[in-house]
Amino acid sequence: MIGLIVRRLLQAVPLLFAISLVAFVLVRLSGDPMSMYGANAALSAQDRARIIAAHGWDKPKIVQYFYWLRDVVRGDWGTSLYTYRPVTVMIWERLPNTLILMGTVYVIVVLVSVPLGVYSATHRYSAWDYVINGGAFFSFALPTFWLGLVSIMIVSVKFQQWGLPHLPAGGMYNLQRGESVGQVLLHLILPAAVLSIVSLAGYVRYLRASMLEVLRQDYVRTARAKGVPEARVLWTHVFRNALLSLVTLMSLDAARIFSGALVTEQVFAWPGMGRLFVENAARADYPVLMGLIMAVSVLVIVFNLIADIVYGYLDPKIRFG
Repeated sequence: MIGLIVRRLLQAVPLLFAISLVAFVLVRLSGDPMSMYGANAALSAQDRARIIAAHGWDKPKIVQYFYWLRDVVRGDWGTSLYTYRPVTVMIWERLPNTLILMGTVYVIVVLVSVPLGVYSATHRYSAWDYVINGGAFFSFALPTFWLGLVSIMIVSVKFQQWGLPHLPAGGMYNLQRGESVGQVLLHLILPAAVLSIVSLAGYVRYLRASMLEVLRQDYVRTARAKGVPEARVLWTHVFRNALLSLVTLMSLDAARIFSGALVTEQVFAWPGMGRLFVENAARADYPVLMGLIMAVSVLVIVFNLIADIVYGYLDPKIRFG
């Protein structure tokens, strides 16, 4: 197992290098950071030239990349062009908020998708199977931003007008009441619910298909022929093997959930990395954008490493292979 983890970490180094190179080129093509100074009439041509030279923007793109890479290796992720704050400080301020949102979504999705997927597979072509699959397809088709706006309009605005218990429309806590665990949980309900509903469909469908495939295996029929109780066949032989596909989906879905969180955080004003990315993308704040892209890339690699460890627990052949 240790050897597997070491190999995965070594493979992550060239992967991060390739991601950083592609991201650097795309970010540099996304906009002109000097545009933020456009409204400043007092800025002369000499001042502009001095700013460009100070940041190295007058050099070829490949030279700029290696300057950035050298600083990152040294632990310097740069400074925001807009707030003049270190990028690492800005990311560490927002990272816990995004992890709270993503972690809550993962918990909700697993707790809901596992019973629905298992029931749908074991009651194939039943009325409830059609209801579960129909609901999964419907939730998969819902745009995140639309569902977020509708939930705000109904649960926050209309419920308040109708005198019903309502949820806050945005933010992470009420500024008048101050930050507390209760306030964070209250403000977390809507964004987590919206992101979970959109993400739920894939998990239910994947688990259902995986369990149906395992149910057709010879060892399942053999276990039943030997008189093994159906509950033990289902949870020991079928569900454990079907979990491999679910773990794979969870590890690969980290990037997609973060992209959904990017929209959700913007809609609900949740102060996470997604909202930080949107704010700084409009400013063409290169250092912050690169820092966020690399931070998310590291998170995805960590999720995949955790999936490899879980593989080893679920399937000893992977552990000792």
